[in-house]
Amino acid sequence: MAPLDIASAPRVGVSNLVRGRPNGPPSLRASRIVDQSSPQSSETSSLGRGEFLQFLGVSTVAAIFTVGSLRSRVRAQVPGEPNLLLNTFSCGTTPLRNPKYLGGGVQAEVFSADTSNGQAVVKLSRANTDYAMRSLEHERRVLQILNDAKVPNIARCVGFGEVTTTAGPRQGMVLTPCLPGRNISVKNGCGNPRPLESQEEDRMERFMATAVRVLEAGVAGVDVQVLQSPSSNDMLWIDFTEAALLKKQGPSISVEGPSMICPEYQRRYKSPKDAVVGFATEVFLMVPGSSHESAAKALAEELQELGESRQRGVGKTFQDVWAKLPWKVGGLEAKRLETAANSAAGVVAA
Repeated sequence: MAPLDIASAPRVGVSNLVRGRPNGPPSLRASRIVDQSSPQSSETSSLGRGEFLQFLGVSTVAAIFTVGSLRSRVRAQVPGEPNLLLNTFSCGTTPLRNPKYLGGGVQAEVFSADTSNGQAVVKLSRANTDYAMRSLEHERRVLQILNDAKVPNIARCVGFGEVTTTAGPRQGMVLTPCLPGRNISVKNGCGNPRPLESQEEDRMERFMATAVRVLEAGVAGVDVQVLQSPSSNDMLWIDFTEAALLKKQGPSISVEGPSMICPEYQRRYKSPKDAVVGFATEVFLMVPGSSHESAAKALAEELQELGESRQRGVGKTFQDVWAKLPWKVGGLEAKRLETAANSAAGVVAA
């Protein structure tokens, strides 16, 4: 099967951006998109594998990479501020001390700091605006949903609120645990650290278990990022600022995005199916080709366990998406994955 071609996709520059609200970054457009679908029309099982790949098309993959390109350009124009925090400070009502600058992105700066219960991560908005507050509130809400569903390898928000900095007040959130590691995503590389190649099967089990359970909880990640420890297979899924939420409303499922979204990701919030396909595509692209067999095996085991569970989440309808991705595996493993995925999604065999 020929690889998806993204070479012809147009590059997105800062000058192409759609202007957002006055108090939000210009790279974001004010929008909360909620789309309704009936359970029948939202099932990915209505697509054959070839049709599914066509549905992915250039646009979904191009969106992932063009946003990566866009953010790298914007980041170069927004240098970090490592001296923002005093030696002792608070985030809301959470006291912290000894901050150390870890890095930053377009929307936030990230520090480590000590709490009364050990080390934590402090995510600090770049500006004190309504947008910054809503953005962090959305991420806190997503994390709470995932924590309540007991999804593994997900950070926990233990503090939230205003932070006094040397540049004035900012919005912040405190996350645990603090895991030093390499940031793995579609836009900055997907390979596993060299010392862990012999443990790749275990890494894929952890990675895929989290992906399946995130979707089951009704969350479709956007701009998925995973911290991977350099000395073990410990990992932590981070940054759910732009995640889509799948919500059940009677017999229908709707999708809800953050209050402001990157225009390059606009398609990801059009429908539940678009949100799920975009999320699954990112997960697939984060798996090295040499790990496809381990990933497919881990998926089949996780989906089989999920299919046998009596208590299911809002993402149940979409769990067959994992079998429609172009995994490079043998026929037997592909069939095993398809059977487990259909069972997890409640698809009755003909």
